Amino acid sequence: MMKKLCLLLFFVSMFGFLTFGDSGEQEEIDFLLFLPNSGNRFVNEDRAMIQLDKMANYLLTKDLSPGQIVVHGYAAAVVNDIDSVHLSRDRAIYVINELKKRGLSGELFAEPVANGSVDLWGSNTDEKDKSLNRRVRVLLDNTILTPAAMLAETEAVDTGVETPDAENLQEVKQPEIATEKTGFQLPWWIIPLALIGLAVIAAIIFLASRRRSSSSGEKKMYVLKDEEIRSYAYELYLQRNDQNGDATQDWHQSVSELTAYYEAKGYWVILDWEIQTLAA
Repeated sequence: MMKKLCLLLFFVSMFGFLTFGDSGEQEEIDFLLFLPNSGNRFVNEDRAMIQLDKMANYLLTKDLSPGQIVVHGYAAAVVNDIDSVHLSRDRAIYVINELKKRGLSGELFAEPVANGSVDLWGSNTDEKDKSLNRRVRVLLDNTILTPAAMLAETEAVDTGVETPDAENLQEVKQPEIATEKTGFQLPWWIIPLALIGLAVIAAIIFLASRRRSSSSGEKKMYVLKDEEIRSYAYELYLQRNDQNGDATQDWHQSVSELTAYYEAKGYWVILDWEIQTLAA
């Protein structure tokens, strides 16, 4: 029973995690990340250039309209003399220029969006978290272009599968304010609340199983009739070689020994006269 209970709690925990956790597709955290205070240098130049090549090749296969591509720039929250809005705009412009170098027409790009300092990917509490916010986003019809999404659509096209853009790319709304969060953020109080709920469910299941087991093992009632007591008392008389004794003592001895016999078999013994008294 305990093994079944543990398995149930495990599956309930996994269900809660999958239900309340961040279930949205995540952007790769190393996608076009910039160096601190820089609007034209990436953390990993080689990787960024490969990503820009793939993005340009992907966009060149599309029948695009003027202003359909929107590039968002972002910056981390730091204390220095650099304007974060200007820096985020420089990063967006730099990516636009790199894509134009790869054959995309300038008229396909809308005005770059400068979001300034944000905490959308990191909390800005240390350098590792700040690095996640120094990036750009390239959006096509409000859809984020990530390597995984573009690769999925490219493979679908190569295999002859018709796949609408909106079903293969991660759709998000453009941030209305700089501190807008992307994806579902799990509130911290959900975890203790879920654990309390699991504990309550476990207690209910345990008590219910105990009640079922106790009820299934409940003793059956056995009515000890006077005829059986007299017959047993007569056997005691015969064991004394028909010698007279105390009839009252034989009766009580018969009741005691018969009761012990049936209780050992798992019965709850009640005398016939007790049944008649209760009925009256």
